[in-house]
Amino acid sequence: MADDFPRTRTVIVARLLVAVVIAVAALFGGAGVEVLPIIILGLIVAGLTGVYLLWDRYGGVPRLLLQVQFAVDIVFVTLVVYFSGGLASPFKLLYFLPVFVASARLGFRAGTAYACGAVAGYLVLSFADPGGWLYLEESGAYAEVATLVVSLLLVAALVGHLSRAAGETGRALGRTRNELMTTRARIASIVDSIDSGLVLVDSSGEVVYLNRAGARILGVSEDAVRGREYRIAFADVPAFCERLAAALESGQAEARAEFFIRRRAGVGTPVGLSTTVLGDGETGEQGVIAIFQDLTEARRIQERLRHEDRLAALGEFAAGLAHEIRNPLNAIKGSVDLLREDLETSGDQSKLLDLVTRESDRLAKLVQDVLHFGRMESGERAAVSLDPLLREVEAVARGHHSHREEIELAVEADGDVDVTGNADQLKRAFLNLTINALESIDGRGRVRLTAVRRSEFASRGLSGGSDFDIAVIVEDTGCGISSEKREEIFHPFDTSKKGGTGLGLSIVDKIVQSHGGRITVASEPGRGSRFVVYLKE
Repeated sequence: MADDFPRTRTVIVARLLVAVVIAVAALFGGAGVEVLPIIILGLIVAGLTGVYLLWDRYGGVPRLLLQVQFAVDIVFVTLVVYFSGGLASPFKLLYFLPVFVASARLGFRAGTAYACGAVAGYLVLSFADPGGWLYLEESGAYAEVATLVVSLLLVAALVGHLSRAAGETGRALGRTRNELMTTRARIASIVDSIDSGLVLVDSSGEVVYLNRAGARILGVSEDAVRGREYRIAFADVPAFCERLAAALESGQAEARAEFFIRRRAGVGTPVGLSTTVLGDGETGEQGVIAIFQDLTEARRIQERLRHEDRLAALGEFAAGLAHEIRNPLNAIKGSVDLLREDLETSGDQSKLLDLVTRESDRLAKLVQDVLHFGRMESGERAAVSLDPLLREVEAVARGHHSHREEIELAVEADGDVDVTGNADQLKRAFLNLTINALESIDGRGRVRLTAVRRSEFASRGLSGGSDFDIAVIVEDTGCGISSEKREEIFHPFDTSKKGGTGLGLSIVDKIVQSHGGRITVASEPGRGSRFVVYLKE
């Protein structure tokens, strides 16, 4: 009813205005016009107008209301014609109004029915008046009456046909509009669902469209940039504007370009971009479509592959290196120990022998780590209970020289938490993480090892292991790791510890990967670190 109400109300108000005009015209009519009955009819129409408006507002059946109104209109016009001279009435042309509107609003059949009703009312009531017969004796009266009757029927037929054609056209347009809207919504949904950003800029430089991914990558709002000049819309991304400007000005597409988007926090996001120029052959107007992607994950994968290549090369190198260094190194260390026993050394000589012994031990540890790293294999797999394994790690760590009384070392693990893996390798991985945590603490501090199930991930703030069943957390209150350093800590031979080999975390990473797991790190300088190893049961 909401759509029909304004148009129905317009018909009601228009009827009232016509009634007023008829009443005024009757006052100045000829001798054959009975003024009082026509004025009374006008007042009746005014009263009915109020009824129509209430019906239209609260009745809820606009079509029925229109049908009743047009029927009443035919009766009203017939009475006006009767009281104003019958066949000779100047108001007989008013029959065309309800017939025309009824045909337009209700269709061909309804219009024809009202036209027939108008003809019947006009003839019956007019001929009932004796003056009507006298009027027919005048020259051309029959032709006038016949013309009126035929015209009413023709108007009903013509307007009804045009109304039906217009209705069918309107319905067809409505269907087409709905299909276009559906297609547009589907296309928008598809474009918004892709991971790549897409922006369309017209020849004047106005941003026509920006999808959701593009807004996220560029750090802007979709609604805020649409309709704005691209230099203003993307003012915080000058490198992006430069490429759009180059495409617009030169009219040439750019197959591939890379640039960085600098965030306010200072972190740069690598972005790859391709542009396509849209041209209008008739007007020469051009626009540009830019498709771009956040390359952060691609760079991470690329770096990971490079890292894997380095590890593979290092593994091959380590096997040969061990045989070349280990035996001479053992001979050197043994010879120094014999010299220490056979010679009485003092002063600088003793210090030099101590230095040789210390450096030989350090070099032996390096060779041992390299050997272990290079020859690491998957090993036999079995069910491993994490509770006893982590407590063994705790016991070994307590005997390490990096553990001190002022450092609290604790294990929290449910006895039923099991994983499938190689116990020795997992023990080595968790021991390396624990020793690193102990060495990061200067003074008092805390190191905690915790094993949790997936059901506890959310409560523990773990969001990186949705595909895993178990997580082992090694957290400390040590010195922490800077954001720049966190990207490199798993690279071999990368270390900031004095006397470190830089292989500890590389070994951990390789063990975790060989178990189909994942390791993440969260750290902040001065506030400690949190390493999380995700594994499957």
